[in-house]
Amino acid sequence: MKGEVRGDPAHIDEHWLTDALEAAGVARGAQVTSVEVAGFIGTGQTGRSARLHLEWDQPEGRPTSLVGKFPSGDEAAKAAAFQNGAYETEWAFYHQLAPTLSIRHPEVYVARYDHQTPDFVLLMEDLRGSRQGDQFDGLTVDQAALAVEQVVGLHAPRWGDPTLHEFAPHRPKGSDAAMMLGMVYGMMVEPFLERLGPGLDADIVDVVRALAPKAGAWANGSDTPNTVVHLDYRPDNFMFGVEAGAPPLVVVDWQTVTDGNAMMDLAYMIGGSFEPAERAAVERPLLDDYRTRMAAAGVSYDADIMWRDYRLASLWGVVMTVIATIMAAQTERGDQMLTVMGQRHGRHALDLDAMALLG
Repeated sequence: MKGEVRGDPAHIDEHWLTDALEAAGVARGAQVTSVEVAGFIGTGQTGRSARLHLEWDQPEGRPTSLVGKFPSGDEAAKAAAFQNGAYETEWAFYHQLAPTLSIRHPEVYVARYDHQTPDFVLLMEDLRGSRQGDQFDGLTVDQAALAVEQVVGLHAPRWGDPTLHEFAPHRPKGSDAAMMLGMVYGMMVEPFLERLGPGLDADIVDVVRALAPKAGAWANGSDTPNTVVHLDYRPDNFMFGVEAGAPPLVVVDWQTVTDGNAMMDLAYMIGGSFEPAERAAVERPLLDDYRTRMAAAGVSYDADIMWRDYRLASLWGVVMTVIATIMAAQTERGDQMLTVMGQRHGRHALDLDAMALLG
């Protein structure tokens, strides 16, 4: 940490902000004369994002608005996110991984994390010309194609990089991580089903339960080289450009980033963004496009192995939905969204007969 961390938007004042932006090379000698919290962005289940309006004594060439990301306002969700390292992971992403990748992420001016308090804050560019995707609506085929193009910029640069295990040492790695995930998933299955099970098809409920004793083995993955994976690669974390000059797609929310199998991002994005009939029609072309783009970036990925990995990775959506339901702050929209996710991901795993690959 360099500088004081203020993890509550109400505590961001012009003096702290001036110092933080000066250290970031943004203020360049100018002073912030006022700052106003202009409202919150998104649903904020694991963190809060707020738009900050700024006034400067020398405004030319300096941002008049920023987006700040802060810990959740829900004490239980906040405690869980500090305990599982979500906030620390996002801070580490911008310091350690982002400079080595070509995926379009927000430009971050200030990223601070205090291990002692603990506390966390990000200040980043305001993507006002962009519109957030919506998990309920899913994606159009064109939007999914943009997401495929961007994810190549995440996966290709560090494909098979043996140093990736050094990222985020606060999180378990390898077999330890697999064992822990299996244990956590197993503990959360019944609370999840008690809360959201009535909204799921009976055969999907069966998959959720059947995965519990096999989740640890599933998490050990395949022999495909690991790379950087987002792990929550879905519409709510996509900012699509809707105004002239805005980037076509910016990917946000890097709290879950780690090293793992690339298909976890693709299967999660495709399986959670389309209803079954359309998903079955688009997934092969989207994967073919991904493989072609990866090859152009210097990464060879055998088509049959990729399809096997994709089938296995369809279970990540089930795992993520179960864990997120219990660990995130509970909201009405959140429960509705997680039910939709559980239904789509569960059907995806069933359609691909993913459980058969686990023996």
